[in-house]
Amino acid sequence: MLDDIIIIGGGPTGLFSLYIAGLHRMKATLIEKLDRVGGQLEHLYPEKPIYDIGGFPMIRGHELVERLRQQAGQYPTRQITGQAVTGLDRTAQGWRVVTDSASYDTRCVLICGGIGDFLPRKFNEPSIDQYEKQGLHYVVNRLEDFRDKRVLVIGGGDSAADWAMALADVAQDLTMIHRRNSFQCHADSLDKLQNAGNIHLVPNAELQSIEGVGKVSAVSIRRDRSHVETWPMDEVIVAIGLVPGTAAFKSWGLAMEGHELIVSSTMATSLPGVFAAGDIVTYPGKVKLIAAGFGEAATAVEAAREVIRAGLG
Repeated sequence: MLDDIIIIGGGPTGLFSLYIAGLHRMKATLIEKLDRVGGQLEHLYPEKPIYDIGGFPMIRGHELVERLRQQAGQYPTRQITGQAVTGLDRTAQGWRVVTDSASYDTRCVLICGGIGDFLPRKFNEPSIDQYEKQGLHYVVNRLEDFRDKRVLVIGGGDSAADWAMALADVAQDLTMIHRRNSFQCHADSLDKLQNAGNIHLVPNAELQSIEGVGKVSAVSIRRDRSHVETWPMDEVIVAIGLVPGTAAFKSWGLAMEGHELIVSSTMATSLPGVFAAGDIVTYPGKVKLIAAGFGEAATAVEAAREVIRAGLG
């Protein structure tokens, strides 16, 4: 079977790409290495509130994934899960996408791999990491697990802010710390955090250690690089970013800037007939929002159609 387009990655951008391909009646296949689609939202942040989707003031990660899955499922496209893409080979008709258990031929390829292997950035400090799943969290699966608890959120970006706001009505008390002197989240989020009655924002603060016998009971925090305070605490959420895992794409001959794929205004990569969209791409003015990824997906699929029509794929 020869596909018109194979989409690598089953996160929100990949699922929306599959929908757009189906809308155009293209023969399309999505390949996801994990056992189910959804990307970071489904596997790391199922209950995370998402605020940047048109028409939804707020929607949970799992709900957004489910709606995207239903949207893509309107058309007879194909979703393959549990297979990791390991290679990309040129053929007379286009490309052969090689996975760890099969291969698939296609005219065009669309890479929607997010940041690749999405692994939460950890402290790599044994005295802290030993509390993982014992009150230390890099992934939040159920907000109810934090009900009436004293919660510390570490991080100053949008993910940390989103968790803090999501937990504000659940936790007994919530403190958000950041090692810098200001928080880097969206201005609207910062305004909401500052006006929430039970959220305490503490800049210039870093986690030094965790205390507790088999479970978090207190944390030591260094303030203003000078003195250390001990705070009683039940749960600690670490939101200091993800470790990019996109190095494999470089071996495919794709031009990259750091951990990201360089694309043109049509989302074309350096390889003919290969496109990319979502957090994995870079170009002047790139904005890393799910909403931006949706627009890039539509552009990429349309560009792939032009390649196929021209007989260049």
